[in-house]
Formats: sequence, C-alpha cells, structure tokens
Amino acid sequence: MMPDTDKNGKKIRYVAHRGGMFYRPQNSMAAFEYTLTHGIDWIECDVRLSSDGIPVLFHDERVQAPGRGNCEIRETTAEELRTVDIGGGQTLPAVSDLLDKFGNKLNYDFDIKVLDGVDKVIELVREYGIQENCMISSFYAEALQRSREIAPEITRGYLIDRLTGRLVNGKAAVRAAKLLKCKYFLPHFKLLSQDWAEAALAGGLRIIPWTVNRVEDAQRLIDCGVSGLISDRPDYLKALM
Repeated sequence: MMPDTDKNGKKIRYVAHRGGMFYRPQNSMAAFEYTLTHGIDWIECDVRLSSDGIPVLFHDERVQAPGRGNCEIRETTAEELRTVDIGGGQTLPAVSDLLDKFGNKLNYDFDIKVLDGVDKVIELVREYGIQENCMISSFYAEALQRSREIAPEITRGYLIDRLTGRLVNGKAAVRAAKLLKCKYFLPHFKLLSQDWAEAALAGGLRIIPWTVNRVEDAQRLIDCGVSGLISDRPDYLKALM
C-alpha cells in the first residue's frame, strides 16, 4: 500500500500510534477498526509475550486483571489476558487476533518490547503472509539484529527514545541503524533536528518520528524530510496536512 501525500505532493506515511489511542483504548481491536475505517492503513502496536509464549498486544509490563490485581503480562496466560478489560469493554488481544481480523487490510509496525518476542512475531508474519505489509521495530538493538538474522526480508526500524537521544548524537544513532541494516529511523519527534535528519537521509534511511500530534510539529518534521509520522490521531494530521 502506498503512503498518502501532503499538499506539496510528498509521500507521507501516517501511522496510528498504538492503533490510534486518541480515539479508542490503545492496542485494542476497536482502535484498529476505527483507524482503518477513517482512512489510515498503517498501525503501530506493542508486542509482549504471555506466560505461555503467545505474542500479545500491550504496551506496559503490567495490567490490571480481574481477580489477579496488577499482574505482569509475562506471568499471565494469553487466555487469561483475553478476559482483561483494557477500556470500553475491549479485551486485551493477541497478535493472532489482530491478524485473523485484518490480515493484509492493514500494514503493521510491530514494536517488539521483549527480546524473545522476535521469533514469535516473525512466525506469525510468515504464517499470515504479510511480509510486505509489516515492519519490525524496537528500541533494542538485539531484537533488530535477531530479526535481521532470521528474517532479512522483513523491514526493520530502529526506535530512539528521548533518554537515549540525550546520550548519543545523531550520527551515532544513524550509524547504529545502518549497522542493523534498518530501512527506517524512528526517533522521538523532539529529537529530530535538521542535523539528525540530514545524517539519516544521507545514510539512506527513511525517517518516521513519533509521537506527533500537533500540526506545527508535523510541518516542521515534514520540512526536515521525514517519510512518515506516527501519531495518536493520524487521520487529523492527514486531513490538515
């Protein structure tokens, strides 16, 4: 699927952060459905593993589960997690639930939160035949290296948070992304200066910063040469840009 274009004809990929968490509970089936029906076909979602090794969609390490209190995702089975209300009557889904419903109707940015989740996600990507419709992204270089080793055909994106960004300069971060053979460079939007952008573009990387919710920030980033924007409300940005 091709990205959208801005008013100047530049191709821009609008990606729904955590499925589009401004409108619906994050990483929920309702969020993914809302996003797709509002003209956004790229979603970013967070992947962890349940106690029985099933990739599930949740950002935090812990979740409030009925009768269990504040429990770790890693210590709870996938079936138990499917009973957890994550807001608005939505329950916590597995990656397979997402792919069963949407398949190749959506494009996916799987943010890998646990190192041993890489193999599991790639198994599902291949099972559902969505290699051309997804990206494996992570803050962990080890996760991206593992993805490169076992599935070099699947696009990778290197995430940089604000803390890491304060410790390294743009050239070092870009160098790391290139060493991991990433296609995408995914910094927090406040980190992306013109210097960082020029270094990434010169290195052959495409830039998609996160999480961009204001039009003025989006315009500055587009002027820096980004290829896309990860947003809590991507349809809003798409309409205004």
